[in-house]
Amino acid sequence: MQLEDSSPMNPPASNPIVDSGDTSLLSSTGPIARKHTMSRLVAVVRSAGLLLIVAAVLMVFLGFVLGVRLPGMAAAEQDVKIAPPRRLGVELVKDQPHTLRVPEPVRIALGIRKGGQDQIEIVQAPTQTRPLTLYGSTALDPGRLVRIRARFAPCEVVKIGEHPVYPGEPGNVSGQTEYRELRPGDRVKKGDVLGVFFSIDVGCKKNDLLDALVQYELDQKIYDMQSSKSAAIPELMLAAQWSKVQADRNAINRALNNLLVWNIPQEEIDALHEEAKKISQNKDAWFKTREGRWVRGEKQAATGHDPDKENENPWGKVTLRAPFDGRIVERNITVHEIVQDPTINLFQIAQVDRLLVIANAPEDELPTLNALRPEERTWSVQTVGANSISGLKGQIEEIGYLIDPNQHTAVIKGYIDNPKEQIRSGQFVSCTIQIPPPKDVVEVPIDAVVEDGKYAVVFVQTDPVQHHYTMRRVQLTHRFEKTAFVRSKPFDKSEQLTAEEQEMGMLPLGPLRPGERILRSGVGELKAALLDLESRPGKDKSFGGEP
Repeated sequence: MQLEDSSPMNPPASNPIVDSGDTSLLSSTGPIARKHTMSRLVAVVRSAGLLLIVAAVLMVFLGFVLGVRLPGMAAAEQDVKIAPPRRLGVELVKDQPHTLRVPEPVRIALGIRKGGQDQIEIVQAPTQTRPLTLYGSTALDPGRLVRIRARFAPCEVVKIGEHPVYPGEPGNVSGQTEYRELRPGDRVKKGDVLGVFFSIDVGCKKNDLLDALVQYELDQKIYDMQSSKSAAIPELMLAAQWSKVQADRNAINRALNNLLVWNIPQEEIDALHEEAKKISQNKDAWFKTREGRWVRGEKQAATGHDPDKENENPWGKVTLRAPFDGRIVERNITVHEIVQDPTINLFQIAQVDRLLVIANAPEDELPTLNALRPEERTWSVQTVGANSISGLKGQIEEIGYLIDPNQHTAVIKGYIDNPKEQIRSGQFVSCTIQIPPPKDVVEVPIDAVVEDGKYAVVFVQTDPVQHHYTMRRVQLTHRFEKTAFVRSKPFDKSEQLTAEEQEMGMLPLGPLRPGERILRSGVGELKAALLDLESRPGKDKSFGGEP
């Protein structure tokens, strides 16, 4: 059977049995009657909901037009009130700018009062020096360094000086004293042989001296003979012979001076003198030499110099010796090498029991260093090998006048003792100079200062009875690990505030004088509280109290 549509737009036809109020027949109709009843109830509920929504929209619109704030609407800005935080105690002091009154419970909570005493520091003049640390390196002392060079180049290296290696030392394998060539790091004593060289120029100069000595002996002998018979010898001939003697003397001086300039050992020069005497006394002495035997026709060995036989031709031999006790720090030759350049350092010998220290000082610190008195120009040097905790003490000898245009630093030089020779040349060093404190400053604990990147402030106790503390902006001149220097000299008006700082409403600078009392703890919290109170509108500035 097809049922009729029961929607609100198409209501079902009236049933005469149901409309008449006779319910006895409902049971006979069953589910069909209940279905029609539920459809009518749904239609009524939908109509009522639509009417409620329309009414709500009208009420909101009327409230907006008439300016009536309905429940649930956002409050206006002028109606917003934020209750201040309820913290007991800290309040601004009237007629005293930037001053707080801090009662005892708050001082205890902030750590200002401990053990029944307030943590107050009395400002005083500086008690410690200002450390200035410079960085640099060590170097050999130029006054204790000698460069061994060849004055007689070209020359050939015949032999290198020897260094003994005693039993038990590294490198000794035979158990007896062994010898090896000198090398950097070896210690030498004054007069020790550094090397033996063969030079044609030296041989020629030795021959010049020998020739002058032999000729002088002959001419002097002739002059003595003529002088003994001066009555029979014409005076002109005697004067001519005397002129030869004088020329021989000049030749001896010239040849001898050349050898001395080349630092030829005196014993080698003495040997030339002895050889000249032998030649002068024995007419046949020359024929015993290699050259004399060759002139007589004797067959000689192959000509040439054998470097392995240093005494084969003593005339060209040159021996270089150490000028003083020290260590060899450089060696640049080997056996059989030909030295052509006289400017090359064959050896360098240094006394390393004292070293030069070269540090770099910023140019803005130079006026401070120049103002130091002679007894204050000392430094403590820290480097590898210095076992002293306080460093090696030394004297500042020189403050350079030339500024490095790239680093804007000047060279500072001084010396340190190196008795155990543990410190080497070229090591990194840090040099600490204790600079006396400047004038017009006071010393305060670093914990008593609060810095926020803009300025530094301290809290000065202006009334110890009422526990009033005034925030003061100060100028820090130097900062250290536990203390700081604060300016105590009054500020001029031009130094107080810049135009930008005035625009920002910053505090003016004020001096901190000796004898004033400042807080050591709780400074950061009090600063935050003071700024919070001073930033509130109205006259009531109590921090956390009832408005």
